[in-house]
Amino acid sequence: MDTKKVLGNALVSVKCDSHVQYYKGDSFTCFSKLHLLKKSNNPYAFEYTDYLKKENITHQFWVTSTDLYQIPPLANSLNKVANTLKKHLVINLKNQHLHPIAYQLTTALVLGNKSEVDNQLATDFTNAGVIHILAISGLHMGIIYLVLAWCFQQVHASIILKSILIIGFLWLFTWFSGGSPSAIRATTMFSCFQLSKLLMRRQHPLNPLFVSIFILVLIDPYTLPSVGFQLSVVAVGSIIVGVPKLLALWKPKFWLTRKVWGIICVSTCAQFGLLPLSVFYFHQFPSLFLLANLPLMLMITLVLITAISIVIWSGIGTIPGIIINGYNYFIMSIYKYIQWISLQKEFLFTELYIQPATLIFLYLFLAFLVVAYHKPLFLIRRGYLILLGLIGLFFYEKTLPLFVDELWVHQHYTNTILTEITSRSINTHSKNTLSTVDKKFLVAPIKGNLHLNSNRFKLKNSYTYKKHQIHIIDNKSSIPTTVANAVVILTDAPKINLQRILSTQKPKLIIATSHNYKNLAQKWKATCAEHQVAFYDISQRGSLNITKELTTP
Repeated sequence: MDTKKVLGNALVSVKCDSHVQYYKGDSFTCFSKLHLLKKSNNPYAFEYTDYLKKENITHQFWVTSTDLYQIPPLANSLNKVANTLKKHLVINLKNQHLHPIAYQLTTALVLGNKSEVDNQLATDFTNAGVIHILAISGLHMGIIYLVLAWCFQQVHASIILKSILIIGFLWLFTWFSGGSPSAIRATTMFSCFQLSKLLMRRQHPLNPLFVSIFILVLIDPYTLPSVGFQLSVVAVGSIIVGVPKLLALWKPKFWLTRKVWGIICVSTCAQFGLLPLSVFYFHQFPSLFLLANLPLMLMITLVLITAISIVIWSGIGTIPGIIINGYNYFIMSIYKYIQWISLQKEFLFTELYIQPATLIFLYLFLAFLVVAYHKPLFLIRRGYLILLGLIGLFFYEKTLPLFVDELWVHQHYTNTILTEITSRSINTHSKNTLSTVDKKFLVAPIKGNLHLNSNRFKLKNSYTYKKHQIHIIDNKSSIPTTVANAVVILTDAPKINLQRILSTQKPKLIIATSHNYKNLAQKWKATCAEHQVAFYDISQRGSLNITKELTTP
């Protein structure tokens, strides 16, 4: 940048072009301007830029396919081999007449390529509570680990040699699949579990988990705030702690019954352990997770082995049509079942919002139940603590809106939206009808976090708020006669003489919404600076809390 060598991560968005294909390991050079990540600042909503910063991504830029000039791969020699092989396998898979769904699932399961997965497929897996199937994570590595452990158990060799080979094969598969964060986390955990066996002494199963957490965080501190890392750790910890206790409640005699009961225990512990985090981050809970996971867990080993076989076979030559048709039927049968589960909307609880205090309380409650399992009298003697916690939480949630008094101008590229938040309700004033996306991402987070009712109104040209006038000027409205000490919102690129308004009517604040011409907003900014009037460009700085601006001296 400016003749200075820099190091960092940026998010690049390439305009879609159906004639251009990109593969992992491809390298390009281009000339572009780097932009700092822009916050949306939408109240109480998920902030995507904060998520990217936790992934150590600080900038972004946009290009078209013609702006990218392909150069020889810059990866190291080992990664070049892996990328070349994966590119060869992907191209061959596309020539095998696989059903699009079967192709997407195969590349995701074996090659770790989720970019081919379309939105509808991902939504169906999410709503059914089985989205973990699509990522190479603990489930896949666990199956491979168990298969390798069983295979080497048949070999007469020292446990040290077996451990080295098992860990080596696990990391080889992780490297080949692309080394995604979820795969690296899972492989690290299973490597620690295998190494713990070399100690030849009894120890708690949580110890290897904590060792793997320490190693991952030591290598990359950005791992700790990662949502995927938190979900992985909680899921594994819940299974380690909870499954033995559930298995002890019933011990079936028959193999199939034991298998089904074991899957139920694992799924139940993982899902209930993840429940608080899932609600906190994703605001939904699939109550039919057992129905979706039970058949999948019974068949996942067969599915994974079959998918790996199809990928290897496609790399060698053409697969017979009867095999492809059978594989398509097998995968599509599984997908149709998952799709049916996802369509049971009445069992999918959405728009669930909890505060960080509630999240902490729920995990303390789960820890309380674990202790009470070993010491039943503890539940009787300390049960009042739960009651006091629930009462305190109830009052905290109910009184939270009492301290909220805000008026927001939202960042929106096709609509002008103002939201007034009071201690009793959420009043949304919109120029155009709110879309389903607007209701989900603008109104629902406020409503869910504050537990308030929402009302919707048609946007007017003028409002009175805290003794201040708020005027909205668009390309059709006339300029108000009284703007003294007022807030003026400019939208839809109005043809006005801003310099005259600033000189004669002395407004307190000028706000430019996101759907104004960029050069026009820059001209307004310069004019406001000349007259020493505060200016706020929503397209550059995100949504604005007007209340905060009015109360600031």
